[in-house]
Amino acid sequence: MIRRSIFENGKRWLSTRRFYSTATPSIEKHPDALKRFIVDKIKSTGPITVAEYMKLAVSSPSVGYYSRFSERKQVFGEKGDFITAPELTQMFGELIGIWCYHELANTGYTGDWFLVENGPGTGQLMFDVLSSLHKFQEKKVSIHLVETANALIDAQEKTLCGSNSPNLDSNAAYIRKNQTTNGFPIFWYNNIDDIPANFSVFISNEFLDALPIHQFQKCSKWHEIYVNLNHVNELIFMISPGENLHTRGLLPENVRQSEKQIWEIAPEAGIYVNQIVERMVSFEIPFLLRAYSQHQETDPLLNPGQVDMTADVNFGYLRSLVDDRSLVFGPQTQREFFGQLGIQHRLMQLLKSCNEREKQEDLIKGYNYLLGEMGERFKVLSLFPKTLQSIMEKRKGPAGFAK
Repeated sequence: MIRRSIFENGKRWLSTRRFYSTATPSIEKHPDALKRFIVDKIKSTGPITVAEYMKLAVSSPSVGYYSRFSERKQVFGEKGDFITAPELTQMFGELIGIWCYHELANTGYTGDWFLVENGPGTGQLMFDVLSSLHKFQEKKVSIHLVETANALIDAQEKTLCGSNSPNLDSNAAYIRKNQTTNGFPIFWYNNIDDIPANFSVFISNEFLDALPIHQFQKCSKWHEIYVNLNHVNELIFMISPGENLHTRGLLPENVRQSEKQIWEIAPEAGIYVNQIVERMVSFEIPFLLRAYSQHQETDPLLNPGQVDMTADVNFGYLRSLVDDRSLVFGPQTQREFFGQLGIQHRLMQLLKSCNEREKQEDLIKGYNYLLGEMGERFKVLSLFPKTLQSIMEKRKGPAGFAK
């Protein structure tokens, strides 16, 4: 189901999906501009799909949720609407970095490689991943980030490189180039297809659950859920009068014949996973994919563009797209994954090296959040090329995915 971030009573709290702060979302100029646009669009052309509504609310230029990110209007962290796992604790990204290095070493590959992240947020996850790779003295990796919001690119570059680089020639495949503070070459792109083909590791955190979904409801027959207007021009949900192109084309036959009453699917998530697997098949790429589910529910139609909007990830759908072309491990719970990677030992190391009581308490809180309620609800999925099947059988799967 569609979810929305919430916060109340001047306190941060952990919902079933993210850790929230107290900042109230607002648009500095014309706060209702996007809502007025959506209302006018529905008046002119009729109800819109949930997928189209999500795309408008999240990605519209200037007034979409992520498009409004700036130093004054934060989305992530203490000053924003929510805090993701990388902002909670450095251990999250450090262990992902160790996992990438360990799994790459076990493939036997020794050449140059790309580390690619889609939707890097503020760059904090990549910062901690690179901290681990730097400690391993990894010299053959370059960093490739996929981001569409210019303000977020600025924030990522500041986090990772310390300063912003000048704008580049528009003829370049990448839109920005720099070097991280620990010496790794880094590039930005608007689209994953612009990244040159090479042996790569892909990571993604809180990305798939932000992609637009189509929602369907069964009432003797399947109907698509739309966003429409009521008699006072407020946004409401409605169901289509009957079946349509999407119910006929997107609903699998096994779902049609099941007892399910609600079904959601994110075609863009399927496209993304297929893009990765095609690269993986061609260049024998190991792949780590992070995704989340179970967000705290409130009404997503009240303030389009001013609140975070996510959907549960349909792992079964994604797995069905790639099972025949790749080795699939998971989804594994975040608690089990990080537990097997030794997060408790990393916590002990950090506590011993820290003399400030407040910082020690923050480390313990971050650890408890990752392995507490988040640890059971948040999932990890990993894909590898089938050429590694014999290695994986001997290893009994990648690190973090033991039964």
